[in-house]
Amino acid sequence: MGHSPETTWADRVVDLDVPAAAPATSEDGVALASAWEFMQQPWQPQAVAHIDPAQALLAAASASTDTPVDGPAVTAEQVLSALDTADSQGMVGKVLLAYSAGRFRRAFLLGDSFGLARVGRAWGPGSDRPEVSALKVDLDTPSLFTSALNGPSPSVFSAPQGPQDEAIFSALCGESESHLLVFPLHSRGQPVAFFVAEHGPAPLEVAMLEELGRIADRAVEICTRLHRFP
Repeated sequence: MGHSPETTWADRVVDLDVPAAAPATSEDGVALASAWEFMQQPWQPQAVAHIDPAQALLAAASASTDTPVDGPAVTAEQVLSALDTADSQGMVGKVLLAYSAGRFRRAFLLGDSFGLARVGRAWGPGSDRPEVSALKVDLDTPSLFTSALNGPSPSVFSAPQGPQDEAIFSALCGESESHLLVFPLHSRGQPVAFFVAEHGPAPLEVAMLEELGRIADRAVEICTRLHRFP
């Protein structure tokens, strides 16, 4: 009985003589891309999302009131880079508070509103106490804030010198012995905010004051840029 050989795969190929479909076009005649062109293929490099330096710094420092146990969560250079990209006064303030994590016990930003300085943002344990939110400092009356306007940046205060200072120390320190580091953020010669860091009673290191001075100068520079008339 005869045996016919099995067909091969080549014998089973069927040629379809179908004209290729023309690419779809929009109403104005422009060829539209196929869905394939929008699909991420395995051999294509993955798209990398752009991360804003300021947002990355805030994420690194975290928004919690816990003091990092291993020291500062961010470096001074990271802070300076983040300040360079800040597009609002609020972002400048957030970056300064992120810098404070691991360096100070508490930090505050007080904004100038009709001649009164009030706490707008704060970081650290106890920074949400009612005494903090109730603090109002008259900028037309002598205080450590008016002294900081004409002093070094930052200015260091270790004891109150008047009634307003007593209110500031009581609200921001929570204890009698502490060092407050203060520098104003000003634009066109006028204060727009004050940064206050509560260091505690431990001695201040010169290197820390110099580093904070660099941060203060850059923050003032950025605030001046943000408040410049177009």
